[in-house]
Amino acid sequence: MDKKLHIEIFGRQYTLRGQSDQAYADELVALVDKKMREISKHSPGSPFSKLAVLAAINIAHELVQANNAQAAQQTALDGRTRAIIKSIEESFETFPST
Repeated sequence: MDKKLHIEIFGRQYTLRGQSDQAYADELVALVDKKMREISKHSPGSPFSKLAVLAAINIAHELVQANNAQAAQQTALDGRTRAIIKSIEESFETFPST
């Protein structure tokens, strides 16, 4: 059953419906609100909608960077794993078979 969650972003009240609990929603809201406040310091007087779009773009940028970093780490880990497996296989090849 969907829950009603009451949140506030950049001074505006919203009611959301969803499966998440209030604590999780508050964590997400805090991130969005913080980003909008950071942007508003650099663009004072900007309309709310512009701040919201810029915040969304900034958050999306951070997500893409995190995903790219994770993919690079996974690629490196895969390479190391293959090298270890190859080393183990080569070690077994040097043992005489019984």
